[in-house]
Amino acid sequence: MTPSDTASEWRRANGYVGRGGVVIVFRGNVQSWVNSLRHPEHWQPGCIAVDEEGYTWTTVAGDERKGALLWLPNDPL
Repeated sequence: MTPSDTASEWRRANGYVGRGGVVIVFRGNVQSWVNSLRHPEHWQPGCIAVDEEGYTWTTVAGDERKGALLWLPNDPL
């Protein structure tokens, strides 16, 4: 299952369809929903954020302890 599939399934199961924001997925498991993409330092590298349209971003650089440096888009701008 892709991160987008995981996020979509989680949104349907938890009543988050139509609420916007992003679902954060790490190693195939949903970690949280947030209303906007921000604070990469709160997430370790490798987390994937998925919005309702299926666009994704991945946290990169940094480390598990201090968090990631930035959200990098996975889709063309």
